[in-house]
Formats: sequence, structure tokens, C-alpha cells
Amino acid sequence: MKFTLFCVALAALFSMGQCNPDIRQIMQQCMESNQVTEADLKAFMAGGMQSNAQENLKCYTKCLMEKQGHFANGQFNAQAMLDTLKNVPQIKDKMDEISSGVNACKDIKGTNDCDTAFKVTMCLKEHKAIPGHH
Repeated sequence: MKFTLFCVALAALFSMGQCNPDIRQIMQQCMESNQVTEADLKAFMAGGMQSNAQENLKCYTKCLMEKQGHFANGQFNAQAMLDTLKNVPQIKDKMDEISSGVNACKDIKGTNDCDTAFKVTMCLKEHKAIPGHH
């Protein structure tokens, strides 16, 4: 099913490691609450995930991060993300690189909470702090 492939790509982007059923449910909820369609997400991925995303996509990012406990009160929770990631077996040997990326991105601020969450995610992508993203 095409959603699975998509899920894997997004899971990598949003540092979820695996695309388990919980994540799929979170993605579905965040898509609905922010009026983001699968087509919107596909277009974003196909366009190379540039930082000029629409506001609803930025808020979708914030929603994903909040539901995983990686973003709260307008602030990226770097420690929570590292705690999540260190439990992903495939990336055990990359934790140093990932930690330095997460730390480099942890103080980024955007124009609003959605923008902040999105900018942090783009920063993590740049620093290769997102597992499975090469």
C-alpha cells in the first residue's frame, strides 16, 4: 500500500524511527486536524522538503512532535527526542552524530510555534540527526 512507503519516508523525517501503528494513527490525526492531505505531503517530499512549506504543513509537523512529546509550550524538547531515539536499535551506532545534531537545533525559534517545530525539523534533517535520512 502506498501509504506505507509514505509512512516510512515521513517516519524518517520526523524522527520516529519505525512506522508502527501508533505513528500511523498520530499521522492520520495530525493530517485531519491541520487539513493536510496525502497529496500535500507527497508534494512536499517530492519538492525536496524545502523550508518554504505552507502553514498547515508546519502545524502538522508541530502536531507530530507534540504527540511524541518532543515539542511542548512552543519549545523543542531535545532530551525527550534523544530518549526516544536511543531506543531505536538501527541507530545505536549513530547516537553521537544524532546528539550533536539535536543539540545544534534545540534553540531554534520560528515566527510562531508551528514555524519553530518546522524549522527544528528542517535543522535536524540538515544535521543528519534524523535516522534513516541520507
